[in-house]
Amino acid sequence: MRRQTKESTRPPGLDVSEDTARILFLAYGHDAVAMATLRCAELKKAGDKAGLASWRKVLRGVRELAAANRQQHSTIN
Repeated sequence: MRRQTKESTRPPGLDVSEDTARILFLAYGHDAVAMATLRCAELKKAGDKAGLASWRKVLRGVRELAAANRQQHSTIN
């Protein structure tokens, strides 16, 4: 039986956590920081060390995106 392998279309060096962080930030804006923080807390409570490590990378990426895209505070008259 021949084993099939799926070739990755992902460029070398691009991490899934970077993609996840970008998607979260695009979908939820600065709220993505709180969402990723909550997910890390859930995984820590569950004892999922591998999941926690992955989501810490996501959280780091979301924080970087949030810092690079500061929220504009404005008032409505």
